[in-house]
Amino acid sequence: MQIAICDECREETQIIEECLKKYSQTKSLSFSVTQYTNGEELIYEIEDGRHFDILFIKNTSSGNKGISTAKKIRGLNYSGEIIFTAESGESAVDGYEVNACGYIVKPLNRTKLLGALERAADKFSADVYRFRQRSDIITLSLNEILFIESNNSKCIIHSKDGHKHTVYTKLSDIESELNDCRFLRCHQSYLVNMNHIVKADKCFELTNGDNILIRQRSLKEMKKRYYEYIGTT
Repeated sequence: MQIAICDECREETQIIEECLKKYSQTKSLSFSVTQYTNGEELIYEIEDGRHFDILFIKNTSSGNKGISTAKKIRGLNYSGEIIFTAESGESAVDGYEVNACGYIVKPLNRTKLLGALERAADKFSADVYRFRQRSDIITLSLNEILFIESNNSKCIIHSKDGHKHTVYTKLSDIESELNDCRFLRCHQSYLVNMNHIVKADKCFELTNGDNILIRQRSLKEMKKRYYEYIGTT
């Protein structure tokens, strides 16, 4: 799970990181945390395609900078969860405008932080795929997955950020575990996320330029299923 903390105060950031660590241990989830000292840096990163599942954003009393940052991020079609930390509660109602799942007034209360994190993770957990790599549990947002390919006794999960994750299991097992209409088994060796298809011909061309093979004897059916899917999204 990818998390960003936008707060220039290292002490308060550490409190949030401690809560994340505690939550990850109780829920057997893995987190990757990136810290930003100002909203502009975070906005630029998201504009460049950086994905985060949960954002912790500090909102200052003067100028509502955190709320302004969140509005700009929502304007970039960010669909993840936002939790505000703030010096006062006077702007809490503004958090509803960006669909925030938490607005926590300082000094930071660990119980309230964990509660907000629980709400955010619950919304997120239904839209992720978790798998084990050695002793770690990796969590990927389903929308971050471009496609999954089968290679002998293993599967390789290709994500939007260019990472490749190897899982020692069958592609049919992953397909069953995902059980999500956006994923199409278009070939014996490929399971593709139809949200990332930009062209359907003799193969599927993806947003990153990769071409995914289509089972030729089922070409007409596969293309039909794709067109039916994009007609409903």
